[in-house]
Amino acid sequence: MFISDEHGDRLPTIRIHKAVLRHFKSVDYGEITFDCAKQYIPMGTQSDILGIYGQNGSGKTAFIEALSILKSVMEGNSVSPFYADCITKGADHSELEFTFDLQYPTEPITVKKVVYSFCIRVDHLDEINPEYKEALKDINLSEFRKEFDSEVFKRKIVIYNERLSLGGDIDGEKKKLQLVIDTSVDKGVFGPVSKRKLFYIPSKQATNILEVKKQLTAERSQSFIFCDDTLQLFFEQENKTSYQEVLFELHLFANGYFSVIDTKSTGMIQLNYAVPLWLDPRRGVIPVKTLKPEKYSLKAFNGIKGLLASMSNVLCQLVPGMRIDLKEVSTIILPNGKEGKYAEVIINRDGVELPLRCISDGARKLISMLGLLIAAYNGRSVTIAIDELDAGIFEYLLGEILQIFEESGKGQLIFTSHNLRPLEVIDKKFICFTTTNPENRYIRLKNVGASNNLRNLYFREILLGEQDEEIYKATKKQKIVAAFRKAGE
Repeated sequence: MFISDEHGDRLPTIRIHKAVLRHFKSVDYGEITFDCAKQYIPMGTQSDILGIYGQNGSGKTAFIEALSILKSVMEGNSVSPFYADCITKGADHSELEFTFDLQYPTEPITVKKVVYSFCIRVDHLDEINPEYKEALKDINLSEFRKEFDSEVFKRKIVIYNERLSLGGDIDGEKKKLQLVIDTSVDKGVFGPVSKRKLFYIPSKQATNILEVKKQLTAERSQSFIFCDDTLQLFFEQENKTSYQEVLFELHLFANGYFSVIDTKSTGMIQLNYAVPLWLDPRRGVIPVKTLKPEKYSLKAFNGIKGLLASMSNVLCQLVPGMRIDLKEVSTIILPNGKEGKYAEVIINRDGVELPLRCISDGARKLISMLGLLIAAYNGRSVTIAIDELDAGIFEYLLGEILQIFEESGKGQLIFTSHNLRPLEVIDKKFICFTTTNPENRYIRLKNVGASNNLRNLYFREILLGEQDEEIYKATKKQKIVAAFRKAGE
């Protein structure tokens, strides 16, 4: 991360205002406008929620994976080659576009609007990407997995055609949205030429350095705009501009206030090999192994134990009587000669202690993401996106969590779900549906009255199809029965 945590106190409230996906997985075109786009959110007082519902394979997970790519790009990190399969079959690239609101605690409140878009393509390599070659040697993989990973890492994501537009309250003036960075230009580092002075003092030396950085970031699957080297050069300028500050703020947001939990992230939970504890976006994730006790330094032991105690205050209210703790098994001497602890994460419910591996997948997932939910509930600039939020969670509890977040939360929560309980308990403005049309993948239901039960309306729409777009590809019971019988012969 380029910017240190000391900048966090100056971070505005940042919200994703709108997202557009083009040629991404099953989405030829999909656009979602968030509720926060309709009004300015008072500083630190109002949450923003987006729940995405729809048929299997209709683009819900695609949206979460697009956010995961966005996070890596704005962090300045390399985008994993695993996302190479996200480019729609037959397309040579995908394009992602995101609009952000940046709200500053001034009197009156000032707001900047940023539109950031980029394209991704896949370059195929003759051999495994050197960045991953050494890592693969150290992993004990089955032959099948080695073959699979070898093919995956022979591909490389390239981030290109980055465009950033900025408007709103800038330097005391109201300015229209205007393009300030465009890396798709044939000549030079980026255009428009007249805007370069907003980010650095144009000189032959600076331009040459940036041209090299632009080539390197393409090789490393990184964003040119948000990579540390580019931001470092911009930051070295003596007089900082509002345009530079916006880049730094978005970079800090991605590194310390934005988290994405996709189904790849939660795979260890189902395997019961480890539970990734997301503490909050700034402190990242701790993978807690569940098979046996682990070795901890005294500092790590005391730190994790304190964090789990804090989480337990919420956990015991969500699951009455359940607390989580790091229990010492014995004192040990670590390889560095210092004292450490041999300890295991345990669950204590009504006085009965059990290892974390012995409780249900749903309870482990709830514990895993609890730190992020706490952070988003309390943090005005925290945005979390969770794929299959409902997996393993009792539907009534799911509804209560979302109701509480809607009524008194402060951050932004994005989730996908198959459980329809949220349709009954949170405002319809927070719900979006997928369609069967890949060229218009996300919609809001029309003609929803204030007294309508959105869950009942959704079922009615599945049966009758009264919206402009079809939201469910009809299945026929008798044909399913016949298919089962034929497959069993």
